Formats: sequence, structure tokens, C-alpha cells
Amino acid sequence: MTSYDARNNVEMAFDVFKSELDGRQGRTGDPVRARGCLMIKFLALMIRVRMQKVVSTAKTKDLTVENMLMFAATYKIIDDRSVKVRTEKTKKVREILELFGVKDPARLNVADNSE
Repeated sequence: MTSYDARNNVEMAFDVFKSELDGRQGRTGDPVRARGCLMIKFLALMIRVRMQKVVSTAKTKDLTVENMLMFAATYKIIDDRSVKVRTEKTKKVREILELFGVKDPARLNVADNSE
């Protein structure tokens, strides 16, 4: 059963990255760009498989890679000129960050580009 689950996880991850986001085949005519796109898709696939493995071994309920990415995307640092603000870090976002061992900085340390 474990080998079936592993195979199923890999197949599900590959299904997501077989085509472009709009469902069509790749449209780049330049071979260098096509190789670059393939490399990026391959890296995204490897990250997704790793995330799936972590999520499947976690003890959190109702957490898929898609849900996890949607929840994590709600946590942002907004930098508008001189004002730097964080969005609210919900309980679910804290669980996701802890699951992957990501530590939130105690204070904002955003590089200042003003001269």
C-alpha cells in the first residue's frame, strides 16, 4: 500500500505540470526558452513531490498541497514606500510554517533601497 501511495503521489504531481496553466501545450518556439521552461517545471515538480511527502506524513487534517499553498499565500509582507506591514498570520499558516520548519523573523528586516 505504501508503494501505491508513493506512485499515486508522483502521478498526481506530474498531472499538474504536464501542460501550461491554461491547459494548452507549451507555446514557446525558441529551444533555449523551451529548455528553461522544462527546467523550471522540473524543479517545481520536485518541490511539489517533496511537499506532498511532508504533507502526507503530517498529522494535520484536511491538508493537501493545493490547500497548503493557498493558505500560505495569504501571509505576506507588504512594502509600500516607507510603510512595511505584515498580513495576519492565521493558525493554519502557523501550522504550515512549523510543518516545514520555516521560522518567521521576529522583526521586519527588509532592505531599504532609498538613497
